[in-house]
Amino acid sequence: METALLNNELNLSYPDGFHVMDQAELSAYNFYAAAPGWCINDPDRHIMVSVAWKQVPGLFAKMLKVKEVAKSMEGQMAQAMKAYDYRLEEYVSRIPGGKEAEGFSYQYKVQETEMSGTSFSIKNKNTFYYIHMYYRSALKDQSLPVLEEILDSAAWTR
Repeated sequence: METALLNNELNLSYPDGFHVMDQAELSAYNFYAAAPGWCINDPDRHIMVSVAWKQVPGLFAKMLKVKEVAKSMEGQMAQAMKAYDYRLEEYVSRIPGGKEAEGFSYQYKVQETEMSGTSFSIKNKNTFYYIHMYYRSALKDQSLPVLEEILDSAAWTR
C-alpha cells in the first residue's frame, strides 16, 4: 500500500499495482486544466483514479453545497462526454474520512469498450475536492472493491 498526501490535507492510500501518472501520461487525457490534480492508474486492472481540488472564497464556499456541486459536475460531464455515449446511472452518497461526498455513477464508451465511472464532490472547509474513478464495465466485480478501498482510506489532516 502507498499513501499520497494531496493538498496537504487529504491522505489517500492505494494498493500495489497503481502508479502516479506523470505529465506525459496525463497529456493523453483532459483532466483539470484549471485545477491542481493527481492521478493514479493500474494498467493491468484497467482502473484510474483522479483527484482535483479548488479553493473557493469563504462566503461562497459556505453557501455551496456538495450535492449542488455534484449535480452541476454531472451536467458538465454529460455535455463533455456526449460523443462517448455517456449515460447517467444514479446519484450516490458516501462519507470518506468523515466528510460528506455526493456524486454519480455513469457509463460511457471508448473505442467500443464499455467503461464505467463514479465521480464525487467533497468539501473540506473552503476547498472542494473532485474524485473521479474509472474502470472497464466488464471488470466491475473486480474493480469496485479496489475503488471502495481507496475511497474508504481517505483521512483528513485538518
